[in-house]
Amino acid sequence: MMTSVILFILLALLLLLVLSWFGIHLLRVMKKEAMGTDLTKETVPLARLPVGLEGLRILFISDIHRRRIDPGLTGQVEEQGGVELVLIGGDVREKGVSLELVRENMRLLSRLGPPYAVFGNHDYDEDIEALRSCLEDAEVKILQNRYQMIRLPGREPFKLAGTDDPRTLRDRLEETLTTPLAPEPDQSLLQLRGGNSEPPFTVLMTHDPIIAYRNRQSGIAADLVLSGHTHGGQIVLPLLGPAMRTASVRKFRVGWFQLPAPVAWQKTGPQKVRLLVSPGYGTSKAPIRLNCPPAIHLLVLTKGDKNS
Repeated sequence: MMTSVILFILLALLLLLVLSWFGIHLLRVMKKEAMGTDLTKETVPLARLPVGLEGLRILFISDIHRRRIDPGLTGQVEEQGGVELVLIGGDVREKGVSLELVRENMRLLSRLGPPYAVFGNHDYDEDIEALRSCLEDAEVKILQNRYQMIRLPGREPFKLAGTDDPRTLRDRLEETLTTPLAPEPDQSLLQLRGGNSEPPFTVLMTHDPIIAYRNRQSGIAADLVLSGHTHGGQIVLPLLGPAMRTASVRKFRVGWFQLPAPVAWQKTGPQKVRLLVSPGYGTSKAPIRLNCPPAIHLLVLTKGDKNS
């Protein structure tokens, strides 16, 4: 009897050691995955892309949270031919992150190309005006329910719009698409497009893709929508799927989606709008990921019809 008890205890201890080793190993794997810097280059076909924007190169990054951006990103981008525009999809920090770290990250991104950002829900964890000043010090322009006509050297002008955070119900989509960040020059959009009455090519940034679901009936008047927030689920369990089960994760976990275009657009143009949901660069709560590595996107726009 005593021998059986001792054997049982030894087996239990052995099992505990095995489980502990597995847990520690898994934690190391998850931490390593979370610290990756994957620059993902993609060619993005868009039905209404003007000839003057063919090959436009955009860097898109979202959900930095507590991470320090790897300085090696500069070299990675240069090796891929550089970018013409840097778009930042919100959550550049969370509670407890110093503004100095945010400033350092933003300055690194600013060296890659002209930067534009939208706010995410965690950007409101602390004083938003202090964060605004920090971004502006790093020459980052903030699109808060506003748009700006982007005029890059040798490129046709296009509309870049950005909503305030949808998660905290600060977004105003119609206002975003109709209100300029600053007064436009005397040239009208019609003049900018050489007399073409068609709506200008439009890129929309919004932190949370749930905005697409909220506007599923009317459609979103943009050619390309860039978002983040979901972290791709952050921890994705084999067979079970993502540990996070928010509405955004359930509907738009990660990757590319097709949204209905506004009815007025469908009569003469594409039937669908393209949405990218990034897994983000940082993490929330804990610096771990599983089966959902971080990503920074290098998007090359091209004329094409992707099931539109």
